[in-house]
Amino acid sequence: MRKATTWALPAALTTIAIVWAVAAIGGILTATAHPAFAYSVAVLYDAVWLYALAQEAAHRRQGSDARLPKVIGWVFLPLTVGVLAAHGLLAGDVLAAVVGALIPVLAKVTLVMAIDRDRTRISPRAQVAIDRTRAATRDRIAVSRAVAQARADETKAAAEILRAAREAEAEAVTVTHDAHEKYAEVIDRHPLPGPAAELPGLVSDSDLEALLSGGVPDAVPALGTGGSKPSDDQSGTDDGTPPQESAREANNRAVAMLAAELYATDPPPSKRKFRAAMRAEMNARGLTGSWDTIDALYDREKALTGQDGGEK
Repeated sequence: MRKATTWALPAALTTIAIVWAVAAIGGILTATAHPAFAYSVAVLYDAVWLYALAQEAAHRRQGSDARLPKVIGWVFLPLTVGVLAAHGLLAGDVLAAVVGALIPVLAKVTLVMAIDRDRTRISPRAQVAIDRTRAATRDRIAVSRAVAQARADETKAAAEILRAAREAEAEAVTVTHDAHEKYAEVIDRHPLPGPAAELPGLVSDSDLEALLSGGVPDAVPALGTGGSKPSDDQSGTDDGTPPQESAREANNRAVAMLAAELYATDPPPSKRKFRAAMRAEMNARGLTGSWDTIDALYDREKALTGQDGGEK
């Protein structure tokens, strides 16, 4: 009974104001539009106003923010007052204009009082608990989003690493293939007769490291040895240190291979350019050899290609 008493007067005044507003708006619009259209507009106008009032009451009852319903309610109030006053003045009845303008004002005032009386009030302690729960929920949501983003970044990084590894493998295969092709082309253009034709394959990183350190790679005979086993005086020491003779032969073999590579140009280089290129490459690779050795290698390469022209 207390709740019914609280809402009885605001409900009655609101109903009268809505019905009167529908009649006033429809009556004014019938002068310029069809009555069905005029009263439909009036009904929609009052429906929006009534919906805003209901939403304001619901928000206040829950203790939440009702900013937008409040704004709509207070905007529609002066519009409704103006429409009702204009309708009374157009009808020539000043009393009807004044009473009609007061009805929505009284309805709004009594409705606000009823809402304030009936709304649920939250104690400061309860409000603090609600705020703490909302903060904890926001923190959990933020942590979940951060974990999901970290997992996505980890997956993306792993995919990038895998793609880079595959590209590197493909590039290594391509470089190796091109090196074999170039080596085969050099061998085809400069065939070596006799035992010298048994040149080793491409020099790998381990072979080059063994050459620079003074050793000879396994299963690769040094140039000029003919693949024969070393003699007892060249077998090295017991601790595995390569003998001095093997290091010298490995150096000569590397110099001979370098000479074949530098001479394999079209047209072949002159002796002056060949000597400069050989000395530069030998210094860069840590190889040793006299000028007589370089000249002898140049003469051998020129003899193998069958060139009898003069030097520049």
